[in-house]
Amino acid sequence: MRLDVGSIKFGKFYKTHVCNLKEFKVFGGMTQDNMVELLYSGLRNDSEAETISIRQRLNGHYIPCQFIKIQPLLAYDQKFNFSIWHVELRGTIDAQIVQSIIDRFNQYKDEETIRSCLKFYRDRNYTSAFEALEKQTKLKLEAPILSNLREALVEKCNYTRVEQLLHEAERSSMFTSCAAKIPYAAKWELVESAVFTMPPGRGGHQMCVDEDSRIAYLYGGWDGKRNLDDLWMLNMDTGRWTCLSLSTHEQGGPGPRSCHAMCFDSERKCIYIMGKYVDFEYRGNTGLENDLYCYDTINSEWLVLSENTEAMSGPKLVYNSQMAFDPRGHRIYVYGGKVVLPDVSDSTTVYSGLYCFDLRRHCWTKLKPDFHMLEQEQHVRGRYFHSLLIDTELQRLYIISSKRDVSLPSDLIVYDIATDTFFEKMADLAVASAAKQPMTQERYLHEQQRLSPAFPAMPTRPPCPHPDFADHHALHTHMLQDGRTIRATLDTERQEIYVLTSVQNDTHSSTSGLLLQSLISARGSRSSGYYDQSGAGTPYTGSLYSQSLGTGFHPCSSMIDSGVRYEPERPNAAPTTFSANTSRSSPGSSQCRSQLQPDYILMAVFCYHIPTETWTEIHNSARTAALYGAAADSASAGDAYKTCALGASRFKPSFPAPRFAQDWAFDRLTRKHFMFGGNPNRPNDKYARFNDTWQLEFTRPDSHDILRRALYLVRQRWFLDMCSGAEPFVSCNKLLSEQALPGQRTHGEY
Repeated sequence: MRLDVGSIKFGKFYKTHVCNLKEFKVFGGMTQDNMVELLYSGLRNDSEAETISIRQRLNGHYIPCQFIKIQPLLAYDQKFNFSIWHVELRGTIDAQIVQSIIDRFNQYKDEETIRSCLKFYRDRNYTSAFEALEKQTKLKLEAPILSNLREALVEKCNYTRVEQLLHEAERSSMFTSCAAKIPYAAKWELVESAVFTMPPGRGGHQMCVDEDSRIAYLYGGWDGKRNLDDLWMLNMDTGRWTCLSLSTHEQGGPGPRSCHAMCFDSERKCIYIMGKYVDFEYRGNTGLENDLYCYDTINSEWLVLSENTEAMSGPKLVYNSQMAFDPRGHRIYVYGGKVVLPDVSDSTTVYSGLYCFDLRRHCWTKLKPDFHMLEQEQHVRGRYFHSLLIDTELQRLYIISSKRDVSLPSDLIVYDIATDTFFEKMADLAVASAAKQPMTQERYLHEQQRLSPAFPAMPTRPPCPHPDFADHHALHTHMLQDGRTIRATLDTERQEIYVLTSVQNDTHSSTSGLLLQSLISARGSRSSGYYDQSGAGTPYTGSLYSQSLGTGFHPCSSMIDSGVRYEPERPNAAPTTFSANTSRSSPGSSQCRSQLQPDYILMAVFCYHIPTETWTEIHNSARTAALYGAAADSASAGDAYKTCALGASRFKPSFPAPRFAQDWAFDRLTRKHFMFGGNPNRPNDKYARFNDTWQLEFTRPDSHDILRRALYLVRQRWFLDMCSGAEPFVSCNKLLSEQALPGQRTHGEY
């Protein structure tokens, strides 16, 4: 049978089993000896069947499959064999459609084979064979400008012509796709509050955005002692806060609350608020009705849409649920959250499902209950600590991460509104290989450095694993699964999801405990630089350090090439050697475990590119603090961030202290995020809450930066040829003045 596979369903034993697949790969193809990797994922160790979407395209071409191979890699108990109970493939088996896919895929393979032959002939200087094959197949190896560039650089060494071609390539936007592959770097900026009134510190609040007016609204939260019912607005153009109401309850609005859900109606310019958390001690004598309020931002009026949504077939009173507004259907979607029960002992936990509220008909519809499996349809479990996004153009809901008791549901779930179907994306983070760790900009540029011909000329260094992919092992991937706080935004134009997550040392979760243990151990032992396998610490120098601090893309930096090295001045940057007799604890030691305080929080920002289904890491509070040399010998991570992030030292605050229960808003015009508040979880001050506002901008080199980089490499080669006598001598001043890039200073201007 030939088919185009779209998803694979794994059935399981009727209970948890040690032989279930914790890690596996799926391959597919038309022959058994030529197969393409379609999936790299893992299954949960439970009795519930899982349906996982798999890779369907290779470089834009659908992959036809006649053979499917499942390669088990790891079981939940390594002492036992693997077990696959039953498998179901879903896809297209229509003979006419599949045959057209096969024909196009075979044509693509033939063209790639011919291009490989053409490249081989040209590299070996087989000119006659190259021209004959190109003429007969009428297939070009590459774009004409690339062929001209190779001729000018490799065959004629005409560096002036090479620079002209590079400028032409940049003008034709050939570097744009290259720049899009570079991961983002985080640029944090503290919004000054000296001249503006700021909302009081809080956590568990909610924010929503009016994209047309570029205004973010903040409501409610917990200040450490009581719930709040104030309403604020943030002008994302000026960064100024304005108080709209100190008590919405006195104006006919909702009462004080936290852990509620909130969204903005872009059509009617209204804010919808639903749900809240009720403490156990007050549940016996407090009404547990789930009210739904609407705030008209134009007329500044409150309206009660429902005093009890449960009576209208809607959700019960829930907390930590999420809402999203669909302007196309004029509906509100509510998903997840814990149901507030009158049982003060909280012996029973009930989760809410997926609901839809039609604003035109004023009625609720239960789309999906909390976890129910049908024969032909996939329903997922309710959850909390998650984030809900909507793509109004594609009519899709994205559910980012979650928690449910101690179990961990899948990382990313897609709900298609038109077909009323859930799709689980298990391959995104549920991997157990360090090679699948989220890419960072620093790591990407470091790897691209090895492509430079001058790279072997660099001074040899002892092997030292980079902190991006050595310190943080596979448990890093559970940051989105085990997050204490998950906040996400969606850029529909770029098809990217930005996720802000915070992980706390949780005694109920072995994953978060081991993860944070690894991170704090790595940071404490290598806070001032790389860690050599021999035990010697090497300080961060050059652009590896400056890039991480947001100084930008330097074409002459030591991170991306050899040659000129720029080493910024840094305090306490002297190399440190750790011996067996040192008092510093090693990773995993009992002393290091004792330093893992229950207040330790790790905060990170990720980017998920939807078309390519890839994760990249933008910010990590552990690595950022390590670059500043903080917390090398600190027993508490909170003290470290007071020192380097909150400005207690001579460093200017350059990144926020880690926290949870915060929220952020996304400005689509400038593509900037604004984060406010949060709980620092200080054991000596349990009432402490942040009231700072941080602006987060994602930066990466653009096409002009790549052009500067390419021109720098050309001029470097030009200069070396002049030194060897292969090129006529041209003075350095002439190269710097006549050949200087626009906006670039010459030697005499420094």
